[in-house]
Amino acid sequence: MTMTQTSSKSEDRTYPSAFYAAAGVGEMAYEQLRKLPELADKLRVKASELADQASATDVPQWKAKANEYGAFATSKAAEFTSKVDAAGIRDSIVAGTQTAAEKASKLYDALVARGEQAFAEQQADAKAAAEQPAATATAEAKAEDVPPAAKPAAKKPPRAAK
Repeated sequence: MTMTQTSSKSEDRTYPSAFYAAAGVGEMAYEQLRKLPELADKLRVKASELADQASATDVPQWKAKANEYGAFATSKAAEFTSKVDAAGIRDSIVAGTQTAAEKASKLYDALVARGEQAFAEQQADAKAAAEQPAATATAEAKAEDVPPAAKPAAKKPPRAAK
């Protein structure tokens, strides 16, 4: 299995593309995890509705229907088994596998690009955070370097009248 590096940034990468793909997966997982509380609420409501429906159903009637559909499915399976074309199935599987490999390669490249972007954003944020205290310290140092004579004199309070 060979890894592809089709991204135009491949020459500029600090780490292997697998690192960026893993970062892309992590960023994608984080995005999906942020949706979980809302999904849990929806599922809780749906489970409550289904529990109410289940308590109102007639179980023996559903068992009879399930047995009827099971017998029908068994007869249809036997009918279709006699009509199976093994060569056609094999060709279909090969074509499907090739398509899946192409999609997997595209997904991998997309994850690499997403990881590179997330990593670059993190580095930019860290660099900006590191530069901000340095800029503040530089401004303070410049203020301290000004000689006292150049600083404006503090205003004296007015004299009280005698």
